[in-house]
Amino acid sequence: MEELDWRVARWVEAGAIGAEQGEAILALEGLEGDEGGPAGRRRAVVEVLGYLGGVLALVTGVLLAAGWRLRGGGGRVLPRLASVLWLGAVAGVAGLLAVVLDGDSSDALGDPSLWVAAGALLLAGGLYLLERRVLQQVALFAAVVATMVAGGQRLGWSWETVEGYGLLVLGAGWLELGRRGLVAPRRTSEALGSLALLSGPEVLDAAGSGPWDWGLWLGLGLAVALVVAGSALRRTVPLGIGAAGMVVYLGQIAGEHRRDLGAPLAILLVGLGLVAAAVVVARLRPTGNERPR
Repeated sequence: MEELDWRVARWVEAGAIGAEQGEAILALEGLEGDEGGPAGRRRAVVEVLGYLGGVLALVTGVLLAAGWRLRGGGGRVLPRLASVLWLGAVAGVAGLLAVVLDGDSSDALGDPSLWVAAGALLLAGGLYLLERRVLQQVALFAAVVATMVAGGQRLGWSWETVEGYGLLVLGAGWLELGRRGLVAPRRTSEALGSLALLSGPEVLDAAGSGPWDWGLWLGLGLAVALVVAGSALRRTVPLGIGAAGMVVYLGQIAGEHRRDLGAPLAILLVGLGLVAAAVVVARLRPTGNERPR
């Protein structure tokens, strides 16, 4: 019935039949005037999407304009408010593109297309070039992740390949970009990169892509690497995140192998992780005249 409604509309637009004939066909099939039928529901959805798109366009424009006006304000409050408004603008543009481009899909917002993610990435990148603030970097990072996932799905890759390995590569790359000063603020880049680096093995383990729980062991190794690198470079953010990752992955490994190792040995592993984390946290505290950077 929905197919018939679409075809009749197409025939009328092409001039093959008149509007009255089209209405007569729909009335004969019980579609015309039936607000509860497929045609009525379709018209209602189109109308709702039209209103939603208009509201999103208006809200996005207001957020962009207000953020632009406040970004040059004195003090710290107004620029921070501008940063928040621009973060909302990126989300608004993503929602608007989802309605305009993917409005006929039930996954428009939960599983956006590559065009939606790329559009949000374009705006987030432009705003980040104007203001290299924490929230603008967060928006850029989130848009990169969404574009990466959507692009992988377009190529037909499995989700664990895209998200698992993609987060590993993105995390390592983001950390290096922050170290080189190409992504600022550096603390934010370290936090985002470290979290992405430790999230990749979690995805791979959840997907079960490999024997012997190698995803958990990879995550533990990366957590230790973050601790070592953070300690050597005196960078507290990767050091702290690495210590937390050690505890999490040690706990998961002990839980997975509690039957093989036995409960006492599993508890011992977790305890060693907690002791190691405590030592790391103690090193985070500056001593003497040393100031944290």
